[in-house]
Amino acid sequence: MGKILLTRDQFWPNICNLHGRELKTLRQGHPFEVSEVGHSHVVLSPAVSGKPRIIKRETLEDAFGALLDRRELTRIEIAEEFSAFNAVYVAALLAALPDVAVVARPVRLIFMGHQLFYLE
Repeated sequence: MGKILLTRDQFWPNICNLHGRELKTLRQGHPFEVSEVGHSHVVLSPAVSGKPRIIKRETLEDAFGALLDRRELTRIEIAEEFSAFNAVYVAALLAALPDVAVVARPVRLIFMGHQLFYLE
C-alpha cells in the first residue's frame, strides 16, 4: 500500500491532527499553539501576545485549494487572496501538513504530492 497523498478530503482531518501542537511562523519563527480545532475554524494562541487568533476553515481550505491547483503559494499571495491579517499563521498551518514543503526566501509553500489524474 503506497503513501496516501494529501487531498482536499483529507485536508481538514490533517488540520485536526495539529490540535495541541506548537508550530512556528515560517519567517520569524514565532511559536504558537493550535489550541482548538472546531468544525468551522481553528483557534491559535501565539506565545508572544497570547491573544487568540481565529482562522476560518473556509480560509484554510481556499488557500490549500490554491496550493493544490498552482503547486506553489507565497505568503504574499495568501495575504492578498485569503487572509491579510493571519497570512503568517495560514502559511505555517499549511506548511505543517504532509506533502507540503517550505522555501525560505521569499517564503513560499510547494505542494510535493503527485496527482496522477485531474478531476474537472
